[in-house]
Amino acid sequence: MNHNGKQETLRNRFTDKLSYFLRYYEASRLSCGMIFARCEKNNDPEWTRLQDRLQESDPDRAAQFFYDDSAKLLVVLLDDTNLSDTHYFALPIKALLQTHHQLKGNVCIASFPESGETMDDILQELKDRLETPAHQPDLIQIVVRPDSDFERKPCLLLIENDPIVRRMLRIRFERYGFDVHLAQDGQEGMDQYIRQQPDVVITELNLPIVDGYQLIDWLQKHQGAQSSCKIVVLTDKRLEEDMAKCFQRGVADYITKPFSPVELELRIRRLLVS
Repeated sequence: MNHNGKQETLRNRFTDKLSYFLRYYEASRLSCGMIFARCEKNNDPEWTRLQDRLQESDPDRAAQFFYDDSAKLLVVLLDDTNLSDTHYFALPIKALLQTHHQLKGNVCIASFPESGETMDDILQELKDRLETPAHQPDLIQIVVRPDSDFERKPCLLLIENDPIVRRMLRIRFERYGFDVHLAQDGQEGMDQYIRQQPDVVITELNLPIVDGYQLIDWLQKHQGAQSSCKIVVLTDKRLEEDMAKCFQRGVADYITKPFSPVELELRIRRLLVS
């Protein structure tokens, strides 16, 4: 058998084996995390380093590894894994591939059924993401199903003095169906709240003019009787004392930086449907 014939045989085996597992998850409606990465296999035919790294993170997590040598494509399937946990496991996998100079392109993740109703829909989106140059190559690309749980776009007010965080979260939340408004300090946040009457407020505690604690107190005082606005703190402050003060003031969630954008989005979505 010539080289091309051997490559085609290996690719068919990859496709058949991967398809078998994907159809199994789809037919049984079991959740499945998916990590796709363009990379070189190098001298680790069984992906031992990656498997060992996953075992360190979660010894009970079952994982399947597939590799298409012709496409330089690694696929990792994770049993009973939601999108947030898939992102958690993808971070060390990407770091390890980078450390050993194996990563050659994008890393994309998804989870069935969170990312799509069918495996075909999810795979097509993953394929498109892999083939398209990433705007931010250092970030893991995440496939999220367009939201259908809301009758209208949820209105989100982000009060954050870091312009990079403001821009990143605005792009992400607008992409996934939110109406996003921004404020760079506490006073502007108050003004925006009055104008927009948002469903969710995400605020830093370290804010100029009016700090986060004063802002939260003001928001609670000015919410109407019928208001269901959720207040989420996203902050550099990591002390338990700060967290306790915020929950005593009635915030719905408290998230510290550095943070996972996908985890933040999923927690916001859960708050909106709770």
